[in-house]
Amino acid sequence: MANDVLDPIKELDQLRSDTWYAREDAKAKGDNDSVEKLTTLLIEIRDAREDAVFDLLGGIAAKLADFASRLAKIVARVKSWPFGTSTEHEKQFHDQHLPDNDFEDEGPDAAPIKPAPVPAGKLPVVSAAWAENYQTLWDTMTVADDWQSKAVKIAKDIVSGQAKYAAVVSGTNVPWWFVGVVHSMECGLDFMTHLHNGDPLTDRTRNVPAGRPPIIQGLPIDWVYSARDAITYEKLDKIVDWSLPSVLYHWHRYNGINNEYKARHIPTPYLWSGSQHYIKGKYDLDGHFNPSMVSKQVGAAVLLWALITIKAVILGGAGSATKKKAEAGPQTPVSNPAAAAQHVASLDLDLSGTPFKHLAVELNFPGALEAGSTKTAAVKRMQEWLNLHGFVTSIDSDFGPSTEKQLGRFATANSRPATSKLDEELWALLTAPLRKALAPIPATPSLEDAVVKVARQHIAQMPTEIGGNNCGPWVRAYMRGDEGEDWKWCGGFVSFMIEQATRDLGVDIDFKRQVGVDELVNDAKKAGRFIRENEVSTPLLRQSKLSPGYLFVVRETATNWTHVGIVSSVMSQTFDTLEGNTGGDGGTDGANAREGNRSYPDRDFIRLL
Repeated sequence: MANDVLDPIKELDQLRSDTWYAREDAKAKGDNDSVEKLTTLLIEIRDAREDAVFDLLGGIAAKLADFASRLAKIVARVKSWPFGTSTEHEKQFHDQHLPDNDFEDEGPDAAPIKPAPVPAGKLPVVSAAWAENYQTLWDTMTVADDWQSKAVKIAKDIVSGQAKYAAVVSGTNVPWWFVGVVHSMECGLDFMTHLHNGDPLTDRTRNVPAGRPPIIQGLPIDWVYSARDAITYEKLDKIVDWSLPSVLYHWHRYNGINNEYKARHIPTPYLWSGSQHYIKGKYDLDGHFNPSMVSKQVGAAVLLWALITIKAVILGGAGSATKKKAEAGPQTPVSNPAAAAQHVASLDLDLSGTPFKHLAVELNFPGALEAGSTKTAAVKRMQEWLNLHGFVTSIDSDFGPSTEKQLGRFATANSRPATSKLDEELWALLTAPLRKALAPIPATPSLEDAVVKVARQHIAQMPTEIGGNNCGPWVRAYMRGDEGEDWKWCGGFVSFMIEQATRDLGVDIDFKRQVGVDELVNDAKKAGRFIRENEVSTPLLRQSKLSPGYLFVVRETATNWTHVGIVSSVMSQTFDTLEGNTGGDGGTDGANAREGNRSYPDRDFIRLL
């Protein structure tokens, strides 16, 4: 009977957690109807759990199926709110009558340009009047509330495609995110269409510009190959000015400048849709302008705002705060190298607290490294990460031929050109596992839930020793910079999980960091948080007194404990674990952090609170 009781309880606990997260998503989106339904479901799940414990499950199986079905329906609603799961991309129509020298337009109030041939070597450069207009509109732009979540979602999707965008701009000064925004505007982020205009890759482009790329090898055409042709065709590969006004200008000219938007003094929706600057009017066919139609697509300037909001792009370079804006010069959007990992949550890490300050040296770019580099500590860290990614080379602090070869192979494996030099993006890719592990987690219903979630996030990145017993960047992360034979790190691992969980929840608890297991036990005994094995001697006692997020300790003698980890689920005869400094045999002082399963004999437990 005990097993029959505990398995459904475990399912109810998981349903409770899933329902709580769904409710938080609904709150964030303002979906009050779903919030109300999920709150009711949470209460019912709580009541059902009490029935399961005290009434030994009478009829609970049917309730489980009902709860799961109702949760699935509400989650589907939350995920689709308010824009739906597949917002249709708007075709970006053009004014077919624009001359080839359209980009020479002098400004929003200037007379229409006279059509003229464009010399082969002439590059498009933003005029002073257009630059002032863009800057003014940017400085005064507000993004409407009902557009913000839509823009941020697209921005996150752009970050997810960073590797392809980086491949397109390799060897040029074009920012990868510039291409990502064009990809959203022209193609709806569909990698089966031409960046030029959204035509399908099953043939050369049919619409303006038609017949691109001029040379192809087989069908469908490779997206990166076609996209490189697009930026070459638009002469973007020759542009060196990527200041804010210039960025907005090059997006603007991609759709056309001297058109009906300018003639009617309408800030183009290609840039400003989603902000207060654009109201209505758009092309509904190539060459046909509809003054009553409203664009529903997020404009390029608003997408840039969203990329800055999620920290994929950093807006800087405006000069010191004491200078007037005119003296300081235009701001320049700069790529966040961490976006190379294509992991939005890790773009902005809080390393300010005492538990995290030591990680700056592990994650900050050490500067360019190449053969013969004298930055031996940085070279060693690079070699450690190459080995952790499976590109084995000596960890000897010497940037020699083997290290050079393996760095090039790592770059190629990550869709970058083979290189012999470590740059900022490659460093971000090398250290991406640690960045992902440190990323803030969403809000959770309890500290214990947060500890489990953080630990799973770390273990998903496969923390492993490298360069010797109890050595490497993962060990140093958990041990505040210490490493070596004597630095067993199971206690450091669980203490770090608790520190990261409290950081993300914004709470402060009375739990002292300890790297020694005996010290953790002694602190728990003094605080009344220690649970002896004989206190949880039956399945029902284990279910009532233990909880995911508690710590377990391996007892060797009555006064000596040798290992510690985190309980992730409680069952009748065993419990699942999340632990560091362990091995595949479930032993202690192993090389990894991993999930496991242990039995109750010779195990005691520690509450966090």
